[in-house]
Amino acid sequence: MKKLLTLALLASALGPMAANAATSRQELRRDRQEIREEQRDYQNARRYGSRDDVRDEREDYADAKREYRDDLRDFRNDRGRYYTHGRNHRDNWGPAAHHRNLPRAYGPFRWVNYRGDALLVNTRTGDVKRVIRGFRW
Repeated sequence: MKKLLTLALLASALGPMAANAATSRQELRRDRQEIREEQRDYQNARRYGSRDDVRDEREDYADAKREYRDDLRDFRNDRGRYYTHGRNHRDNWGPAAHHRNLPRAYGPFRWVNYRGDALLVNTRTGDVKRVIRGFRW
């Protein structure tokens, strides 16, 4: 009985964290939809409403953009950037790595200098596609 109770308590504590990670993309999508709706309301208020309506809708529109910006920042911070060891990938080489005799990186891929190795990294997912060990430029 104690094991069952402990398991239920643990599941209730960990459940929201898993749900939060799973719904973060959905939350961003809903925020973008809300921005579009608020923008449409703001345009209609500018077109047909009074000065007070315009002010209220402008504030609502700014709040929706601010909420999306905050959620996007949280989403990016939660995903992390494991391959850069605390630095942004643009601080290393970025898209100009072909000047260092590396093959061109197309799409979301970028070459990253990491402790003397060259890593081809997908900047959207953080996955390392290719590693050239002991690369010196």
